Amino acid sequence: MDSLIKSRFSGKIIFTLLSLLAVSFVLSLFVMQLAAALLFILWLFESKDEKKKAFDTITAFILIFGLVRLITVFLSEYPQSSYESLYKEALFYTSAIALPFYLKTLRKGKVIELMLIFILGAGVISIIGSTRFFMGEVERAQSFSSSYTVFSGYLLTAFVTALFFPKKDKNFSQQIFWAVVYSIIFIGLVTSLGRANIAIALLALLVAIVLKQIPAKQIIMLLIFAIIGFGVYSIRPSKVIGERVENITQLSDRDIILQGAKEIAFEHPVLGFGPRTFQQAFPLKDKFADKGIGGWHNDFLQIYFESGLVGLISFLTLLFVIIKTSINQIRNKKTDAELKSLSTSVLASVIALILSAMVAGFITSVVLSIVFVFLISFLSRIDFELIHNQTN
Repeated sequence: MDSLIKSRFSGKIIFTLLSLLAVSFVLSLFVMQLAAALLFILWLFESKDEKKKAFDTITAFILIFGLVRLITVFLSEYPQSSYESLYKEALFYTSAIALPFYLKTLRKGKVIELMLIFILGAGVISIIGSTRFFMGEVERAQSFSSSYTVFSGYLLTAFVTALFFPKKDKNFSQQIFWAVVYSIIFIGLVTSLGRANIAIALLALLVAIVLKQIPAKQIIMLLIFAIIGFGVYSIRPSKVIGERVENITQLSDRDIILQGAKEIAFEHPVLGFGPRTFQQAFPLKDKFADKGIGGWHNDFLQIYFESGLVGLISFLTLLFVIIKTSINQIRNKKTDAELKSLSTSVLASVIALILSAMVAGFITSVVLSIVFVFLISFLSRIDFELIHNQTN
């Protein structure tokens, strides 16, 4: 099938920029920002008719959420802190416009190839992060340009996406290949020591097994790799991993965050305190064991306290639209089988991000928010093809 949207620029240039973005999320912040910015600049010069044709529901709800955030910046209780969000979150909204547009210029084969590049890029980055960990260079696995929290959240999305990614060939060599990919990314997750993300990844793996996304032979391979991994670990056990396991129920000051949240829950319920105002608004900072905490460690709390009920409702509505769009695609008998699997992989990764958002956050993260946009842009592409097919 030909591309759905016509671009004024070479398909090779577009695919190169999208691929560069797909592999650079935690490898190089500069490259990620450059690729995303160039795609937006190219989008500015595209035909108005094509832009109008490409505009979709998911993009509309992202922009509604952005409008609410913008309003709460200018009505902030602490405007100097909130003004930072104007440039720190700008890339999220420009990417939400450009990425869905350019995915709609790609044929199906290139769309699937792009997601594979994202997964394999995560595998390479996982090797980098876990190697740094085992060499003792860092206490928790991370890349060169990201914290362990962002590294862990990024690998979680890639791992879950890989589990449900459309796999045409079911031969033995392909099963080995994917078993190795799962194992490499999961090792990165484990060495980042994000307990919640590890648990979510294991839950996703269990669901994939139940839904028969993973063949029996591959399960055996994964068990063998796990045994080998434990064997290597027993030779050189990590003190940090041991401490994390011993203190598995430790809340990392989240109990104090919840106490503080209760104290100020009804002070500004409609529009919140303003974006990026945790340091000024939170009442119990002196009780933190970790003095470096600078956020709510929960996207839903963060959006509520920064942008109030209006912001939280717009955020929840956006998530609902994304999930509903994917479910409709999966249920639709006219959806191509590979695209149906691709939609499933995006849905699973978005749900993983939402679960992770209970103890961390992605929507205001410079990196993870772009990963989120990158993933949901595939849903926009699939939905547009379905609509396009129905009208022709």
